[in-house]
Amino acid sequence: MNSKLNKELMSRSLQLTALAELQPDDRIARITWDRIQDDLEQADNMVYGMHFCIANIDALIKTSFKETENTIAALEACHQLITTLGWNKEEILAMERSSMVFIDYIKDVVTMYNDIKQNHCENAQCILAMNMNSMLLQDLEYVMKQNPQRQRSLTPALEAAAQLRVQMVLVFDWNASEA
Repeated sequence: MNSKLNKELMSRSLQLTALAELQPDDRIARITWDRIQDDLEQADNMVYGMHFCIANIDALIKTSFKETENTIAALEACHQLITTLGWNKEEILAMERSSMVFIDYIKDVVTMYNDIKQNHCENAQCILAMNMNSMLLQDLEYVMKQNPQRQRSLTPALEAAAQLRVQMVLVFDWNASEA
């Protein structure tokens, strides 16, 4: 028992040391993403996780960025992904919990550190949205590998998720290498 506890403490110490070495925005995003993943694992439903990610990406872009050609294109890419997957757009977008995810969860992390500024929180929001997009891409690829018969029908959705990622890079004003 003591040995297991020591190993766990050692592991946690290493994790905390690694977190302390990250840039503040990366640290916020890493901790918040772990919390989001815990929430999604409790739901234990890949489709729910995909709905969650699309809805919150859409909400972040809609509420945190001024309307430009890039934001309009990103929102259209979200909607195209929903349509391509055969889901009801209004139902999916109604699932958003962006205030909880992009504000409340981040506030919880910010209270633990004293080296964080507003721009770190904004960058962390973008990183989280990119993590959500990565999860969408990975989930689609996983389903395609597990069920090759669905590959043809899911390829347009994979392409739509990839196009969404391109649009998100433009909205966030990142270089492609940053994504």
